[in-house]
Amino acid sequence: MNYAKPKPRYLIPLRLAIYSSALFAVVHLHAEQGKLTVAISTDMPPYVMDSGSQGLEVDIVRQALEGYELNFVQMPLSDVQNAVQDKKADVAIGVLMNGGDIFYSDHLVTFVNFAITKKSDDIAIDSIDDLKTHPVLTWQNAYLELGDEFQTLFAPGAEYRSNYHEFGDQAKQVAQFWKADKQVIVIDRSIFEFFSKAMKQSSDSVEYHSIFPPVTEFKASFKDKAVKDTFNKKLKEMCQNGKYVKLLEMYDVELEATVCDKLPQ
Repeated sequence: MNYAKPKPRYLIPLRLAIYSSALFAVVHLHAEQGKLTVAISTDMPPYVMDSGSQGLEVDIVRQALEGYELNFVQMPLSDVQNAVQDKKADVAIGVLMNGGDIFYSDHLVTFVNFAITKKSDDIAIDSIDDLKTHPVLTWQNAYLELGDEFQTLFAPGAEYRSNYHEFGDQAKQVAQFWKADKQVIVIDRSIFEFFSKAMKQSSDSVEYHSIFPPVTEFKASFKDKAVKDTFNKKLKEMCQNGKYVKLLEMYDVELEATVCDKLPQ
């Protein structure tokens, strides 16, 4: 009769050690996968505030990615657009689709942009074409986001580019508007009013010229499709249960229509 040789006792703890190491590696991997670096703009209240620690965009992302450990990294808007492609972040908030081997969410936030002038300047702005003879103050890459006619006037190399001035910091953009006369600021109304109030300037002294599309909507970009799918699912739930509208109310953002109205059913 053949008997199996008993395995040396020292192999048992060795196998346990190998198993424990493998288990630790798997747990560690899942822990790392639960951490996300999120690229977000520099402060532009009420969307991003207090060095990226709060704001409408920040809270939307926190709720939509609940369960993940999020590390928000602020950078200029021009860098946010390509942060995932450039491997600077796992997620980038407030971007437009521009291809690349990445994944885009449904629209998550809406901006309502106006051309704004001081009433005392008495500048008539009835169309985008009326902007070309005035200093125009915008955010970074605005020429890519406000339609073909605006881009034709102010893209790099365009005829009226010298009248076009971009700001990475929208507080400085608003400050420059209040500093000098005969300028036109192109900006989201909520951002403009927030900074103007902080600077003790009254929005009653300005004219809002509605010459752009009713809203400009932005997405999030993702390195991982599964994370993007989770985000979309949660965002839809926030729309359905009223949490999205509550965030708008909390940050005093008034919209005639929200991204929730366009989410796929």
